[in-house]
Amino acid sequence: MALFLTLLPVAAFAQVTPYPPYPGAVPSLAYKVAVNGQPVFVHNFLTYDQFNWMDYASFSMTGKVHVEVTCLVSDRKLITCNIRPLAYGIQPKIEGNKVSFDLDQPRYLVIFFNDEPAFNNTGLLLFAEPPEKNPVKLGDSNVVNIQDYNIDSMGKTVETAKINQAISDLSAKPGGGTLFFPKGRYLTGAIVMKSNVKFYVDVDAVILGSTKSADYAPHRALVYFDNCDNASLAGRGTIDGQGYPDLWHDFQPDTGDGKARENGGKVIDPHRTGVMGYVVSNCRNVSFDDLLLLRAAYHDINVSGCQNYSNHNIKIVNRKQQYHDDAYNISGNHILLENGFAMTMDDTWALHGTLNDFVVKGFVVYSYTCSLALGYGGVPNAKHVRLEDVNFVANHNKFAIWIQSTPAYFVGRGYPTGARGNPLDDFRFVNCSFESDGGQIYIDGGDQPLTNFVFENCTFQKPGKPGLIMGSQVAPILFKNVKMNGTLILSAEQLRQTGFDLSVPVNFEP
Repeated sequence: MALFLTLLPVAAFAQVTPYPPYPGAVPSLAYKVAVNGQPVFVHNFLTYDQFNWMDYASFSMTGKVHVEVTCLVSDRKLITCNIRPLAYGIQPKIEGNKVSFDLDQPRYLVIFFNDEPAFNNTGLLLFAEPPEKNPVKLGDSNVVNIQDYNIDSMGKTVETAKINQAISDLSAKPGGGTLFFPKGRYLTGAIVMKSNVKFYVDVDAVILGSTKSADYAPHRALVYFDNCDNASLAGRGTIDGQGYPDLWHDFQPDTGDGKARENGGKVIDPHRTGVMGYVVSNCRNVSFDDLLLLRAAYHDINVSGCQNYSNHNIKIVNRKQQYHDDAYNISGNHILLENGFAMTMDDTWALHGTLNDFVVKGFVVYSYTCSLALGYGGVPNAKHVRLEDVNFVANHNKFAIWIQSTPAYFVGRGYPTGARGNPLDDFRFVNCSFESDGGQIYIDGGDQPLTNFVFENCTFQKPGKPGLIMGSQVAPILFKNVKMNGTLILSAEQLRQTGFDLSVPVNFEP
């Protein structure tokens, strides 16, 4: 028997679990997906209008699986298929209007059909995930069904009060518990989390944010954690902020007081007047796990003054025409973001205040503006920042790494640098890949100290914009086993030849 098992093909041990759609989910008109012959529901997700989409599909897997995508757009023949990140080395097979490829481990993919792999083009997001660890089930100890509170599960009634009452009741119990949302649609305003509560959204459930800004007063966020210990959001379900058009500041009417729009009609920077997705303030041991987070009206996950915040397998998918939708605004101590994905028009990680021990591991970035951004609006005091196994698919407008310690100007409007003398120390980028859609590195240190910056085992494709590294107190930056356009970089002159404006000391190791 043991010999027989060793002779079985690996595929015999593969398992695929397609994620079912939540009630009312709109199917894609552009794609069909099957994994090991099983159909996987593809969600329609418009990013500008009916002519621009970034549909998505999700499933869990073990072993090696075979993926087949059928393109339904005019039933046209496929000529090209670009699968990103490039670092995964996935080579698709094209036959007619179908694309197929194998996956030997969970991946977050961005796929383009007959289109260049750029941020402003249409495509498919494919979320292939590992099986959920310790999934919550009704009947488990200390698990409460939200439907016990006689809640509307059709998404027609705003149920903020009942949801918050259930959270308060659980928090008051010794040791707290889990609030379970089974299959359904649940409409709510501001959810106020409390200590020792896990907010769990099952795979075929969706939490819908209200489209009325008054439902978020006074917290101005869909989910609000303040001075919480040991609390979490979790599950393989979806939280959809429904942040546009109703809550998106560009669609708000002119207030008539000169504070909304310029004379030419351009929206004035709202300076944090929008409804945010998730606020985690002055908390300890808070985690987000497994969820798909859609359409925040304003900044998504905002962590400030926290100890031991973490998330795992979080996917953030926002519109492609909406500034101020940063995936993460971060300050605090001991922050871990592991195995994530973000599609944002603005920054992926904006660092603020005081930050110590910030780690990103295993992440796919598909953003328009920047990935790691800091300095404009105030230079943080940041140290021990590590990005490992991060794949920067796109940073169309600016740069994957943007550090701005001097005043930054956008359309004539200046952002101050904030407090002087804040050091940036111990920034490490390890096993990262930087692709070609946009810029890659921009460091303007001004007269601020930047020390112990390292790029190790990183690969850079040909960028759309030249890089820059400058500043009067930038200590030597180490490039260790770094390849640009396939060439190992061992000198400052090689960096300049690849398009860097370089005026700081640099060191190299093979």
